[in-house]
Amino acid sequence: MPKPFYLTTPIYYVNDRPHIGHTYTTVLADVIARFHRMRGEQVYFLTGTDEHGQKVEKAAAARGITPKELANEVVANYTELWKRMGMTHFRFIRTTDEDHKAQVQRLFKRLLDKGDIYKSTYKGLYSVSDEAYVTELQAKELQAQGLAHQLVELEEETYFFRLSAYQDRLLKYYEEHPEFVQPEFRFNEVKRFVESGLQDLSISRTSITWGIPVPGDEKHVIYVWFDALLNYLTGCPGDSWPPDLQIVGKDILRFHAVYWPAFLMAAGMFLPTTILAHGWWLMGEDKMSKSRGNVVRPDTLLRFGNDALRFYFMREMQVGHDRGFSFEGFMDRLNADLANGLGNLASRTLSMIHRYRGGVVPLPIAMDPLDRAMAEQLLEVFPEYLEQARANDFHAALEVLWAYLRALDGYIVKAEPWKLAKDPANDPKLDAVLANLYRALRATALLVASVMPELAQTLWASLGHDTQVAETTFHGFALDGPAIGPVGDPKPLFQRIDKEKEMEELMAPEPVAVAKPSLDVPELRETVDADTFFKVDLRVGKILEAERVPKSDKLIRMKVDIGLEQRTIVGGIGKAYEPADLLNRLVVVVANLAPRKLMGIESHGMLLAASDNASKPYLVAPQADAQPGFLVK
Repeated sequence: MPKPFYLTTPIYYVNDRPHIGHTYTTVLADVIARFHRMRGEQVYFLTGTDEHGQKVEKAAAARGITPKELANEVVANYTELWKRMGMTHFRFIRTTDEDHKAQVQRLFKRLLDKGDIYKSTYKGLYSVSDEAYVTELQAKELQAQGLAHQLVELEEETYFFRLSAYQDRLLKYYEEHPEFVQPEFRFNEVKRFVESGLQDLSISRTSITWGIPVPGDEKHVIYVWFDALLNYLTGCPGDSWPPDLQIVGKDILRFHAVYWPAFLMAAGMFLPTTILAHGWWLMGEDKMSKSRGNVVRPDTLLRFGNDALRFYFMREMQVGHDRGFSFEGFMDRLNADLANGLGNLASRTLSMIHRYRGGVVPLPIAMDPLDRAMAEQLLEVFPEYLEQARANDFHAALEVLWAYLRALDGYIVKAEPWKLAKDPANDPKLDAVLANLYRALRATALLVASVMPELAQTLWASLGHDTQVAETTFHGFALDGPAIGPVGDPKPLFQRIDKEKEMEELMAPEPVAVAKPSLDVPELRETVDADTFFKVDLRVGKILEAERVPKSDKLIRMKVDIGLEQRTIVGGIGKAYEPADLLNRLVVVVANLAPRKLMGIESHGMLLAASDNASKPYLVAPQADAQPGFLVK
């Protein structure tokens, strides 16, 4: 009996609700899982959440709840969304699951006893965002990305994994398995990183408590990445190892293509067949991020239906490359391909079969060159689609199919079935046209079933089938076989989007309940003379970056352009403003105030704000056409 097809997504960190990056990865995995089931394979599809680590511990402490309570809140967002979207994973794994804890401790002890893990002291740079110690090369990369502020110097006792001992073995494995990382240009990045030299990897912490304890030395907590990567082993049914496909974002490829295979080599286990690294969804030229305020949530797009979002993801994103997102582009794609394209073709075809043949699909007795060309094109498109999909390139597969659907529209224009129907002498030609169109739609329903399961089933049923299209396999399907029975009434596959109306709703600001400030006002302060007042240098500033200060629910650290320079200013406005709401906002800055430290951060200035008697701040805002550096006087 063949080994089941086993594929995984990364497990998502519980620091935020799901955004379209998480959703895209999981949809891609679900599409691939459904596709392999239709190839007649047994499939195990694993997804879940990564719940340990310093950031979770700190975020929970700031809210006065336990890390597990915080994780439970965030996990519910994922499980409810995946259920709503009909994801077909067999297990949703959490790194707080008891069987996972046992698995991690068991492998840690095994590698410790083997000598691949040892205790020593680490001193060097630590990336707060990645929760990882970094080499000098990695530090330079972070600095080039403007992330140097996330690096801190640390020294602590730690357990190390002998990663350096696996450098040559990894490079040899890469050479012998060119399919190990896809796409190829991402694989080349991994190889260059390993060739530059590997250092032993710190895999424990004493500075945090939220994690899996090191067996026999519980003051140490096992490093979140050693813990997280082993979820794929914990969640794997016994007969399915190794994974056939592991889908990850490009930002975590090194962890999966360097650390993960080295852990498995040390454990004497088979490595995954392929790690597929996809790119990012961008907003303009920037990666989506909470701090920039440009994150798109799946709920915003699911108003158009699950299948619409699934189709857009697969149609637009070429796996491995970044792709820009826009709401206009999203709606344009759906209108062009689903409403005007497939939806219109299906409606016309089914209507003509009803009108001209009473719903009974005719057999093509005779075909002219045009008819034969369209029939032969289907015989080429079907296997080409399957080949591209088998290579996980649904972008290319759908491009092939939609080019064929456009050709069918041209076929209808040239054949003019409405004219053929006027003369019985043209019946053979009309039968050939209707049969070709029917067979094309039947094949399309089968091919897109993994991408758009609901739409495909609607089309399948309209074509006269009382079975589930998802339970039909590609192998042995007769593309030129007769119809199973009369067709049903045409059902709308996709409602055309009123783009202008939807854009107005999408771009409308969310209503915010604003508490009215108290009318109680304090007494006037003592009088100052004009000379004293004019010593205060007030400038228009523009907030370029904003982020919360760890361990404070009130302080926000900002980078502010005051025309002459950019400054770091820390303001106690965190209970009234979210960092994302402050980006590109014009403010008034006290520019000649002596610097002072707040929570260890030196603040160079102060923002002017009004406040009510409950001390809620209201930032003073210049007019929109004011420029950074203007004097306020």
